[in-house]
Amino acid sequence: MVCLVFIAHGSSAVAEEDQVYVKRGATVRGKVDEVSPVQVTLDVAGQKRSVSVNEVRVVNFGDEPPGLRQGRARAVAGKFAEALQELKKVDATSISRPLVKLDLQFYLALCQGREALRSGTGKSEATEAMLAFVRSGANSNHFFQAADVLGDLAVAQGDYENAVKYYGGISSKNPWAEDRTRALLAEADTRVKQGSFAEAQKRYQNILTQKADAPEEKRLLLLAEVGRGRCLAETTTAEQGINVIEQVIADNDAADTELFGRAYNALGDCLQLSNKPKDALMAYLHVDVLFYGDAETHAEALYHLSKLWQVAKNQDRAAVAANLLKQRYAGSVWAGKL
Repeated sequence: MVCLVFIAHGSSAVAEEDQVYVKRGATVRGKVDEVSPVQVTLDVAGQKRSVSVNEVRVVNFGDEPPGLRQGRARAVAGKFAEALQELKKVDATSISRPLVKLDLQFYLALCQGREALRSGTGKSEATEAMLAFVRSGANSNHFFQAADVLGDLAVAQGDYENAVKYYGGISSKNPWAEDRTRALLAEADTRVKQGSFAEAQKRYQNILTQKADAPEEKRLLLLAEVGRGRCLAETTTAEQGINVIEQVIADNDAADTELFGRAYNALGDCLQLSNKPKDALMAYLHVDVLFYGDAETHAEALYHLSKLWQVAKNQDRAAVAANLLKQRYAGSVWAGKL
């Protein structure tokens, strides 16, 4: 909290300087001269200094409106609704510096996008806002983050072709391995939603050949292994897919609710292919009861539960699942399938 307050308010002694807060090391202060998708370049006492975008936590501009700084700090903290309210109060016409005006446009679009994904409403408008930013700031330091949001919004609208395009732009152009892997995973997941299982499997296998040292890199490989298992059920046999996914579940910590939510949904899909509706129902029920933290994953499980409870001739439970899906995730692709 202290760190966020500092980022939001800055220091009076350096109020007119730009500040680049980095993930490790001292804050870099000076004048931001130039940005690109891969680096931020400052003039520091007459010397050029560049900071890689993947090392940047946040950039504050010395001459920015207070509302932009406050809103940005809330956005960085994941408080997108609060950030959006703050940012909407900023008069863009009062900003003369192009980099600052572009930063305001990005954070408005980011918060609008993340709120649309959370609520399920306003996704088309959020997409247009982010596309407008990209058209204005194709060389922005926020470019890859914008592409990721556009990919997520496209998936949420069932626009899988564009989602693949956005994620593919990251996986093919981003210079940092972990970011490329995350984008490739998102692209593979989207291919599964398209029903392009052979193409998805190739991408999951590509990820699984990569070296993973850091905990997050290892976690991405586990998610890829879940995806591979889901594809195997389609490209070889359901039993092979079931075995792969059950092994991931057996070998890992259920504290990772995203991993386990996705694993149990994939297991449910495989079990349905294996014509085991009762076992599939139990797999999806794990998500509903234990691993419901991710909205997309929970919505998917509720959709399948609404169908499988009918197969089990439990109309009341089917109605409960369907109603929860419509109430909590009304704007989701899964609610639209009911």
